[in-house]
Parts: sequence; structure tokens; C-alpha cells
Amino acid sequence: MKVTVNGKEVEAEGGESLKSMLERSGANVRKGCIIAVKKMVKDESIETNLFEINTTKGRMVLRVECGGILEKWRNACHGFEGTGARWATKDAVVFGPTIFDAQPSMDPVTLGRYEVTLSLSGLSKENTHLVFSRRPHSASYYAPKGCSLLGRVVYGRHLIGLLRMGDRILSVKPIIEFRELAKSLIRGEMGSRVEEGDRIYTEVGIELDYDSPVCGEQAYNVLEEGILNVSSETGSYVCNDEHRVTALPVEKIGVRKRGTFTIRNSGERVGAAYIYKKDAPLVQSHTIVGRIFDGNELVDLAKEGDRLAVTVRPPRIDLLGKRLSEARRILEALGVKLEVDGEGRDSDEEVIVENEPQNSLEIYKTGSVRCKVINPQSILKIRLYEKAAPNSTKYFKAATGLERKKFGKLRVYFATPRMEMVLFKGIDEIAKGLRPENMPSGKVAAGMIGITNTAKKFAGMIGIRITESDKFGPTAESFDGTNLVGEVVGEINLLRRLKEGDEIYVQELRE
Repeated sequence: MKVTVNGKEVEAEGGESLKSMLERSGANVRKGCIIAVKKMVKDESIETNLFEINTTKGRMVLRVECGGILEKWRNACHGFEGTGARWATKDAVVFGPTIFDAQPSMDPVTLGRYEVTLSLSGLSKENTHLVFSRRPHSASYYAPKGCSLLGRVVYGRHLIGLLRMGDRILSVKPIIEFRELAKSLIRGEMGSRVEEGDRIYTEVGIELDYDSPVCGEQAYNVLEEGILNVSSETGSYVCNDEHRVTALPVEKIGVRKRGTFTIRNSGERVGAAYIYKKDAPLVQSHTIVGRIFDGNELVDLAKEGDRLAVTVRPPRIDLLGKRLSEARRILEALGVKLEVDGEGRDSDEEVIVENEPQNSLEIYKTGSVRCKVINPQSILKIRLYEKAAPNSTKYFKAATGLERKKFGKLRVYFATPRMEMVLFKGIDEIAKGLRPENMPSGKVAAGMIGITNTAKKFAGMIGIRITESDKFGPTAESFDGTNLVGEVVGEINLLRRLKEGDEIYVQELRE
């Protein structure tokens, strides 16, 4: 039997398990990620009490509310096709005649606005008319016995007031609803059996948009491991907000159609990624970074806490931290020209700490990249205290560039030949929220990284102690004005050679 896996047709054996079939097909199945299975199901058609009436003025929908003659109406309603308006007054507009098999009633008919009745004019079933009420009124319409009210117009009501002599009914069609006999989209379980016609999805395919290179690089950060963790979900979208940043530019803006992939560029969740299940309007706060070309079914199934395997096109050009020899191989395979800056540009063992353009999509577009390389021993290795000092860590990453890149950079603000610390300039505009947290007590060890908090004048200043102190933090402030954000892991003597205006690259080590 035949099934499809991520859009490719695969032969499956009768009674075969989903696990066995996926292993044979070589599909990308990531541990802990959900799988979607779309079953081939039949639809059941259901006749309703709604009827579409197309006129020369437009389309109306009539809801038949008199159940006693619904079947007769269903069989006879086509007789009104082609009939014209026989008369139009301030009370009603009337079309006909046609044949309707019913016994007329002599009782007066009272109609409200937009209500509809049948009129067996002259007490004759061969002279039946369709009456649309324009305003509340009563008249001797000789309606079928037991059904003075046929129903009411529920869509296109305004047309009743527009219809005139000369207008015609073009068609009368019953509205049919279709209902799935079984739920078609389910989560795949490895032990379940595959069936003929199953469509199976193990990954979401995303095509990035070259018009949004900066936010596109943030998308690569969110999807770095080929996984989208679902932080939250609604009926309209799934969201990952684990990689928030301080600021992003407004790039491509447009209507967020189903399958659109966006990055939030302003507001509380800057840097959060969204995939849309249904259309949403244009907003300035969301940059369109791509679209889903396969696997929307996984997005439809995803709930908070789920993991989605993701494949991104084009793949990221990730050069930072790579040795020059490795970068040359990668870029040569992509047909991208490489230029190198730095003292060690002739050594393949140097590592790349910066590249221009900074974003993968711009590198693809220009076909060239300029890289800066340095000796890996001159990179300052650090560990940050994200749990103990979350706000200070966020500030430090924003100030150094670590929030979006593997390597950050600090510029020396103050240093002396016989120093106990080195001070680095922060960013005044975002330092206002640095309330006291993780303040030192007892003493501050050598290698500790600190930030001046808002209890002191120079909030946002970054410092690293070279010698321990029981009086002052890494920024030469008292302990109550100091937030400890991290520590140097490795060669602290790199700091002793620094002077005012120098730059040093930093790399965060994670446990």
C-alpha cells in the first residue's frame, strides 16, 4: 500500500507499524518531536434547511423554518428558477408562478421584515408565488395549510429592498454541508499501524524570506538545533519566546496568512517567533521572515510544551567560532567568496569572530563575505548567572552582542597599568531597568563580572575584577550598587594587557 511521508510517496506493508515504516523511509525523526498523521477519510453530505437564491440583484440565503413542507419545498423550489417579479409594493416583492402541491389556507398571513411565505394565488397550486416581506404587514396570501411562514432570509437581506419589476430569480439551490466521518488529523504513535492513503509529517519545512535578513538571522537563532519549542499556542498561532532580544528592525511587513513565519520586532516579546494557523492582519510589530512549504499539519496539532522538528531553507551560514580552514570548505561548497582580516589571516588555525555581512541571507545575496579572525587563545571565556541575575544577564548580552551572536565584544572604558579591575562601557539607554539583584556579600573573587545597578549614578557600567576585594565590586562600586552577572572561566591574564579603547571578544560557556 502507498502512504506519503513529508510529501514523498512510500510503499508500506500491510499491518506495518509507523516506527518501522519511518525507519525504512529514512525520514527525519527527531527525538521528542511530535508526528502528524492525516488519515484518508470519507465525507458525509448533509442536507440542510438553507437554500441559496440567486437573483439578478445578487445572492440571498433562505432558511426554511416550516418543517411540515420542507421536503415538498426541496422538490419544488427549482420551479422558481427563471421566474420574474410579478409585483413589488412597499410591503413585499413577489416572484412566480410555479406549481406547488399544497392545500391553501383562507387565514390571513402576518409577516415580519425579511420573512417569506408561499402564496397559492386564486387558491390554485399551479399559481404559487414566493413572497419576500419588506416590512411587517398582514395580507390574504392563501399560504399552505399549517405553514403560513415558510422561513426567513438570513443572508443578503438588503436585496429584498432593491428588487424591482423586471428582476428575476436565476437559481434556487439547497446548501449541502459536508461532515468528516472520522477525525482526519491525529498525532502519530510509533506503535500504531499505517493505513492506505496516510499522509505522515515528521518535520516542518520553512523557506526564509531574503527581504528580512536581520530578523531572518534571529529565526536561525530560534531554530538553531532544528527544533521549535512551542512556548504557547492559540487557535491562530504557535509561538516560541525563549530567545527574546532587546531590539530588532522593522523589515518585511504584510498580511500574516496561514503558514506565515514571523519574528516580533517590538513590544514585550521582541525576538519571539510565530507560525500562523490562520490568516491575521498586517501589523508593524511583526516582521515576515518566511513561510511554511510543508508540515502545516504539525503546527495545527502542536500544543504548549510540544517540540517540532524543523528544516530551514536556505541553511544557515554559521561561521563564528569556526577555524579558517573549515570556513573555507563551507564557503567554497556554497560558491561564496571569502575575504579575511586579522593578523592571523594566513593561518588556517585562527577562528572567526566577526563576519560582514553579519546575516546569512545577505551573504547568499551578495555572494561574498569578509571575516575577521583572531587567535582562539585571546578570546575571554565567561559563564553567566542567568538564574541568579536574569535581568543583568539580559543587559550584558545586549551590551556585548551575545544575545544574537556566539561572540560578544567589550570595549575598555578605563584601565591602568596597576589595576584591580577593568571597566567597560555599557548602554545607557537600556540600563534604567537594572534594579539590584545578586549583590555580593563577604568578598568578590578575582574574575567576577559585575554591573553597576540603579542604586548608583553610573548604572550600566560593566566591570571585571582582577584581584579579590571585600569592599568593592567589579565596577569599583560598593556591594549595594553591584549586580554580579558572571565570572571569567579561563585565562584572566588577558585582562592585564588591556588599555583604554581596546576591544576584547568574549564567549559564553554553557553547562
